[in-house]
Amino acid sequence: MTASNNLIVKVRSPVEADTVNIARIRSGLFAPVLGPLLQNRGIIVLLASVALAQVALTAMGITAWQCPVRSTLGVICPGCGLTRAMVLLIQGHWQASFHTHAFAPIFLIGVMVLTIISIAPKKFQQKATRWTTEFEKRTGVVAVLMMAMLTYWIFRILHLV
Repeated sequence: MTASNNLIVKVRSPVEADTVNIARIRSGLFAPVLGPLLQNRGIIVLLASVALAQVALTAMGITAWQCPVRSTLGVICPGCGLTRAMVLLIQGHWQASFHTHAFAPIFLIGVMVLTIISIAPKKFQQKATRWTTEFEKRTGVVAVLMMAMLTYWIFRILHLV
């Protein structure tokens, strides 16, 4: 008996191959990003603190952090104006906020969630982490938001919005 006699080759049909490729793409796009971050309280506290400091300093009229893309290349980045838009939103200037950056409400909610989770009990943090991870796996929300932000950025560069 030779080694070649023991070789079993499984041939997939084109439909099975397409299903496998779609499943691989879906698992990559729908991979959790935020859920794993929420597992580490130190990271949560750091992110929430930096975001709150940036928003607070901007609200006081102090430029906390210049956009490195805009200052070096002279081109706005996908996040340019986001902090100012969040401050306008907090101050109740909804229309000006949306005009400055359309994603301000989403990011403001994200900052608030991070802040709440950073001070919440460990049990709540763990529950929020599990829920977020499952939500990301089911919806691919991070990939969708990233694609939407990139599309919005291109529209802003072309002065279409």
